[in-house]
Amino acid sequence: MLRNVKNYYRPTTVEEAVALVQSNPNAVYLGCGAWTVAQGDPNLETVVDLQDMGLGGIAATDQAITLGAMVTLQEIIDHPESGTLANGVLATASSFTQSRSLREQGTLGGTLIVAGAADPLTTVLLVLDSEVHYADPTAHKIPFVSFVGYRERLIKTKVLLTQVSVQRLPAQSATSFQTVGRSPKDKPIVCAAAYVAVEEGLPAEVRIAVGGADAQPVRLHKAEHLLKGQLLNAEKIDQVLASAGDQLHPPADFRGSAAYRLEMAQVLSRRAILEAWERARRG
Repeated sequence: MLRNVKNYYRPTTVEEAVALVQSNPNAVYLGCGAWTVAQGDPNLETVVDLQDMGLGGIAATDQAITLGAMVTLQEIIDHPESGTLANGVLATASSFTQSRSLREQGTLGGTLIVAGAADPLTTVLLVLDSEVHYADPTAHKIPFVSFVGYRERLIKTKVLLTQVSVQRLPAQSATSFQTVGRSPKDKPIVCAAAYVAVEEGLPAEVRIAVGGADAQPVRLHKAEHLLKGQLLNAEKIDQVLASAGDQLHPPADFRGSAAYRLEMAQVLSRRAILEAWERARRG
């Protein structure tokens, strides 16, 4: 419960919302409130409700899908555009992020701000051609990989996420998402996503991201570079992933040791790369 909240605001503009939160050290943006209420921060005095700011909705063009920060995870799954985008990988990742009841409440923006080390949605967005739009209060947009790298700094300065745009996949490209958990639909212990684009029978671009094997989901840039332009098979992928494994520094907890997480990162990455490769070759 938020027992010490004294002020409640419901602004209608991004500029007003950012000004209210940035001017008060004990203020927070409020989407649907699932995470904020669960935290029960005793220092929280001011909440700024985002419901009247037009940050919901999903817009589609021939080039991209734009997801408002207030879109819920279940809306991403159910919408005919975002639910099928990139082989349905966004919908799949969203389904692993929370239970159905929490997906009805949890927003895209809130999920990305509080994302943990094995967050499925962050992991998938790292391999897609996506951008994050935010305000401080000036509007900015950055590649999603930059958002992940600077996320803690952005949180500290209390920027407001407004939307995420994801480009549609070009012809002869595909994605895959793989996960391991305590049960088939449990939150991942480790997960991996891959994107492969094919030109003239070879991978012209490879992107790989792993969640649950470091402090936050990470792109395996070294492995991507080594696999680009190569005829892919399981043996070659394993060799490259083994040599690139020094990029990962997995934590250890009751759900999995560091060694287990590192092993699963390689296994799931190989599966994701091979599945994306085969899908892309089939066109």
